[in-house]
Amino acid sequence: MEPDDPTPDLDPLLCEALSWVVRMHSGEATRAHLVELQQWRGMRFEHEEAFREASRLWRACREAARELAEEAAAATAAADPPPAGARCDPLQDRLSTGSDASRIRLFSPKGR
Repeated sequence: MEPDDPTPDLDPLLCEALSWVVRMHSGEATRAHLVELQQWRGMRFEHEEAFREASRLWRACREAARELAEEAAAATAAADPPPAGARCDPLQDRLSTGSDASRIRLFSPKGR
């Protein structure tokens, strides 16, 4: 295995299909690229299968990246302290949103 080869165990046809998927999602693909891709996919059934697998992998990676970004954003938000002087008042938050908590009697008169 060569250290410079990032895909030593991948099928060469899948690597070619992945290159097509990356090119088509790069924002730099032209109409000529699309025509060339359609021709490549139509050459052999194996090309079409490889392209479908590469597209599936692309979607899976995109979904995983989205989930990681959401987790990182949530962790960052949780780690950020509230601004100085901010108060955490969950009951007030519930009351201000008009939830059922707004009907709760917070204080009862003495003797009741």
